[in-house]
Amino acid sequence: MKEKSLTLLALTALVLGVIGCSAPPTPTRVPTPTITLPPLPPTATRVPATPTVPPTLTPLPVSPTPATATPTRTRTPVLATPKPAATSTVARPANPKGSIAYHVNDGGVDRMSVVDVTTGDVRPFVIVGPVMDLTLDSHGTNAHIGEWSTASSSFAYIFTGAPNASNILRIIDPNGSTVDRYSSDTGGGLSSPTWSSDGKRIAFIKMSGNKDNPTWSLIIIPSDGTKCGDQYECYNNISQGEQYRGGVSWGRENLLTISYNTTGAPDVYTIYANGQGVRNLTNNPADDIAPVFSPDGKSIAFTSNREAGQWRIYVMNADGTNVRRLTQGPMDVTPTWSPDGNWIGFASTRSGQFEIWMVDIHGGNLTQITKSGGDHPSWTR
Repeated sequence: MKEKSLTLLALTALVLGVIGCSAPPTPTRVPTPTITLPPLPPTATRVPATPTVPPTLTPLPVSPTPATATPTRTRTPVLATPKPAATSTVARPANPKGSIAYHVNDGGVDRMSVVDVTTGDVRPFVIVGPVMDLTLDSHGTNAHIGEWSTASSSFAYIFTGAPNASNILRIIDPNGSTVDRYSSDTGGGLSSPTWSSDGKRIAFIKMSGNKDNPTWSLIIIPSDGTKCGDQYECYNNISQGEQYRGGVSWGRENLLTISYNTTGAPDVYTIYANGQGVRNLTNNPADDIAPVFSPDGKSIAFTSNREAGQWRIYVMNADGTNVRRLTQGPMDVTPTWSPDGNWIGFASTRSGQFEIWMVDIHGGNLTQITKSGGDHPSWTR
C-alpha cells in the first residue's frame, strides 16, 4: 500500500513538472487598427512655361510652314458637373464707364449701334452689311465684327455691300470719316479686326476659297495703309480645312490670342505677331472660342461649352492657368472687357433673344444693357 502511494505521488509530481515547464499560453491577438489614408491629391495641372518675349520686331515677310489640316470636329463637349457661379466676396467694382458698340439687325439692315453703359442711351453707328459667318449654331465662326482702337480714337470693322460680295476692312474716326484698308476675294470673308496696343497695326482673319474647303489666314497690316516691306501682309499664317473658330485679340508685347482647331475641337492659343511661340492654353475636348485679352494683358476671357454643352463665359490667366467660369446662362458668348478691366460685356439669350449684358469679373452684378436685340459687343477702350 505504501508503494502504491509512493507511485501515485511520483506520477503527480511528474505531471506538475511537465505543466510547469511548458510554454506560456499564447496571448489573445489584439486586432491592428485600420488606418484610412487620405486621398491622393489630384494630378497637378501643368502650368505652361511663360513664353519668352522676343525683342521688338520689325515686320518682315514670313512664310511659316502651313498647319496640318484637321478633319471636321468629331469630339463631343465634356458633360461636366457645373460648378457654382463665382460668388463675389469683395466690394463691388466701380461702376463701369464708356460705351459698347454691338451688332443688330435693324429692319433688315445689319448695322453697329452704340449704347452708353451708364445711361443706356442708344445711337446708330455704322452699317456693316451681311457680314460673314457670325452664327454659332450653324457652325459659323462667331467672330467679332469690329473693335475700338486705343483710347477709342478709331473703330475698325468689316463691311460687306451685298451677300457674297468682298468683305472690306474699314476704319472710321470720331469725325465720321471712313477709309478702306483691305478687301477680301469675292466669296471670301474677313472678320475680327483687332488693334495693337500702340494703334499702329491691325490684325484680322481672312477666309479664302469656299466653306467646304476654306483657307484661313492671320493678316497683320499697318493701320495707316503703308506696306510691310515687299508684301502687303506683314504675316500670313495659312491653314487648310476647318481650322478657325472665332476671334483674335491683341494683347501686350506683340502677343495675340486666337481660337482654332488643330486637335479636333477649337482651343484658345497665344501666338506672337511674327508667327512664333504658338501655345495651346486650354487643350479641352469641348469648344473654346472668341478669346479676348484684358486691357492689361494679364487675363483672357473666352466662350466655352465645356459644362453640359452650355455656352458660357470663362476667364483665365494669360498663361492658361486659373480657368474659372463667370456666367451660367443658357447661351452667353463673345466677351468684351471694360476699359478698367473690372467688367465684361457679352451677348446672351437669357432674356429670350440675344441682348447685351455685363457682369463684374467676380461673377456678380449681372446687368442687362440693351432691350431691342444685340450681339457681338465691343467695349470702348
